Amino acid sequence: MDASFWHRCWERNSLGFHQGSVHPFLTETLDPLFDEKSQRVFVPLCGKSLDMFWLAERMDVVGSELSKIACHDFFTEQNIAYETTKSGDLVKYSFDNISLWQGDFFKLPAEQFPAFDWIYDRAAIIALPQELQEKYVAHLSSFVGKGTKLALISLEFPEHELTGPPFPVTEKQVNELFSEFKVDCIASKELPDRQFAQRVFDVSYLKERLYIIERLDS
Repeated sequence: MDASFWHRCWERNSLGFHQGSVHPFLTETLDPLFDEKSQRVFVPLCGKSLDMFWLAERMDVVGSELSKIACHDFFTEQNIAYETTKSGDLVKYSFDNISLWQGDFFKLPAEQFPAFDWIYDRAAIIALPQELQEKYVAHLSSFVGKGTKLALISLEFPEHELTGPPFPVTEKQVNELFSEFKVDCIASKELPDRQFAQRVFDVSYLKERLYIIERLDS
């Protein structure tokens, strides 16, 4: 799987992974954890998630997204006139306190940003096959500073029952991928109708888990 796969999804409007409402983990579990010290949040592989508008009511939002269609639609579907700025291989789409950096996530340097208080991975790691997950975590880790909290939502189902994406990421895998971090699973939810975003999966079970991941020295 490469970048062309995701570009084709956006070009064909094949967006079964896009959720048309704010994720309940945000409103039910994470919202009480956001306080006056929560000023900046980073959203990797963000698509056009409505979660970012919800987050922008509470803090500054920086997103990373491969597709220019996704960045354009994120703003225009809400009738928001955005600005674009070229920066090397990337293009920044921005309005008010939301900035989406369009291009290759692995070319986005963490050092160009002030420290983030939060990182929100809603459907990033599960969009990647196992061979890319380690690379993703290695680069994502560069955005995790002392005091940064990474909120990561995983999806679990029998791997042999569904060809991804999305790909299942178990609790064991999360702990292995973030072995140098403190990992706490703070919520889990069975999806009894087997529906994830706009798709219904023919699998034995479907479960989401929410983790808070921090550096051990935080």
